[in-house]
Amino acid sequence: MMRAFVSKLPMLVLLSTLVASCSEEQSAEVDNKAKAQSADTVYTNGKIYTVNEKQPWAEAVAIKDGKFLVVGSNADVKAVTGEDTKVIDLGGKMAMPGLMDVHVHPFDKADFLANLDIKNPANADAILEELRKYAEANPDLPVIRGGSWNLGVFPNDSPRKELLDEIVPDRPVYLVSQTGHSAWANSKALELAGITKDTEKTDTFIFDTDSETGEPSGTVREFAMGAVVQALPKTTPKKLAPAIKTVLSEFNAFGFTTLKPAEGARNWIEGAALLETQGGLTARLFPSWDWRSHYMPTSIEVAKESIANWKDLETELIKPGNVKMFFDGGPDSYTALLLEDYEGRPGFKGQLNLPKEQFLKEISDFNAKGIGAIVHVIGDGGSRELMDIFEKVRSSGGDEGALLHFSHAWLTRPEDFKRLAQIKGVCLDFSPALSYPAAEIEGSMAPPIGEARYQTFFNAKSAFDAFGEAKDIHGGIPIGFGSDWPSALIPDPNGFHQMQAWITRANPEDPSSRKLNPDEAISLEQAIHGFTLGGAHCLGRGWEKKVGSIEVGKLADFIVLDRNLFEVPIEDLWKTKVDLTVLSGKQVYDRSAGPVDDIINEEAFKPGSRYVD
Repeated sequence: MMRAFVSKLPMLVLLSTLVASCSEEQSAEVDNKAKAQSADTVYTNGKIYTVNEKQPWAEAVAIKDGKFLVVGSNADVKAVTGEDTKVIDLGGKMAMPGLMDVHVHPFDKADFLANLDIKNPANADAILEELRKYAEANPDLPVIRGGSWNLGVFPNDSPRKELLDEIVPDRPVYLVSQTGHSAWANSKALELAGITKDTEKTDTFIFDTDSETGEPSGTVREFAMGAVVQALPKTTPKKLAPAIKTVLSEFNAFGFTTLKPAEGARNWIEGAALLETQGGLTARLFPSWDWRSHYMPTSIEVAKESIANWKDLETELIKPGNVKMFFDGGPDSYTALLLEDYEGRPGFKGQLNLPKEQFLKEISDFNAKGIGAIVHVIGDGGSRELMDIFEKVRSSGGDEGALLHFSHAWLTRPEDFKRLAQIKGVCLDFSPALSYPAAEIEGSMAPPIGEARYQTFFNAKSAFDAFGEAKDIHGGIPIGFGSDWPSALIPDPNGFHQMQAWITRANPEDPSSRKLNPDEAISLEQAIHGFTLGGAHCLGRGWEKKVGSIEVGKLADFIVLDRNLFEVPIEDLWKTKVDLTVLSGKQVYDRSAGPVDDIINEEAFKPGSRYVD
């Protein structure tokens, strides 16, 4: 018996070894599967507002490979919390999707920062001294460009070229005004642009002249600005990249993870792409190429080539598949198209920037090529004309064409939003962030149209009602908000300041002040929606399925706040601070590193350095 047992021992050892080996392999396989499902990061113990109707609130989220893996309770995320998972306790703080600004000008600001960013724009002598120092410090620059100078500094807002010539006689100088609709040029810049006393003026190609000689005096306006810009060397992508980073740091600090610049040129987009290769691009960018605008930085031919090849510049974070067009102008310059006459100008209602048929053809052509169009429209007359075009584009090209983005909508009438909401493949943004009686707007925009019409600005509630009723057409409510910063006379891109104004229609910093069209105030939920999921609809190409709300499978773009927006008085909403900003699961801003002003270029963002488009 003993001999028999001994003879079988090697076999038993072999079997036990095989069993143990199989058990280890199975265990390893289970561990690998568990590890595969283990989150990279989890955030627990929070009050997370998801902007997802099916699951409005959550306690915790788990993130893997830059996307939300789990949205639910602490127990839910515990199931995917592995040994290597980073766990962050929110301590009861509110989190929500990252904010989106769908009409903004970050590249303009970056171009200023990369060149001459005027620090004291309200003083003529100070501006000239800044120019002198900049020119002396940069003797090899082929051109000096920058901005901005404030309205009211020079007589008739028309500074003279001689002031610039005295300091810089041998290089072109081009300084944009606070409005963004005029600029100050020296003789060399005018010469390069070919603007002389014999140059023909039009309603849109405008330059000021000397009353005695008829020579260009130094101030160019509207499309004459484009003539000068196109004649000047462009800021290089290498020079732009760090300036873009500075601008995006400001947006991150205010909780923004996505921007749709209502502007675009190749050097700007290449500057952002260069920044991305360096790991420094901290927001998603959806630039819109300038097309037939007064500040087009290139010729139509160059722009057309760039737009046609936009996919060559597409990256993970940069999607430049849109064009920006100006349908009409603004009431301050009597260029918005109205349904009724301007005050004091019987029979005059304004006009479109181009013939309606040309707009229809060009928007249709872009749409057929899969290129979206964001179209500036201010007047109520312009709004109706643009809706005609959008309807015709959809009827001829089908419902699945590239996004048609209806932008600004200052005077669009309530009944017209119902019509817009019936058009498939559209979105709407309200911008800029001046939905209250700002002094600058009251002084320039109200007089040409009168108080009664001024009090019909921004019919936001009517728009939300209209698009809410037509929700099934769009798969959501495609209404976003845009700051138009830095071209909108607002001190900074603070989305919570803007939210409060849309809710109260009063100056957030002076709640007892006069209100603008208060019957069109919206709710907190609507304001948040416009800055998140509604904004995502304005990105086009189905991006509302990828961002804008906190849902499993979506990109992990979200922010953590210092207060719960639903528990504080609305009057304190604008004071909200962002503690964390997260892009694709990566923290790109942490307030614990210091106050906002300590982590950005403080000089670059002083109140005096802003300008208006």
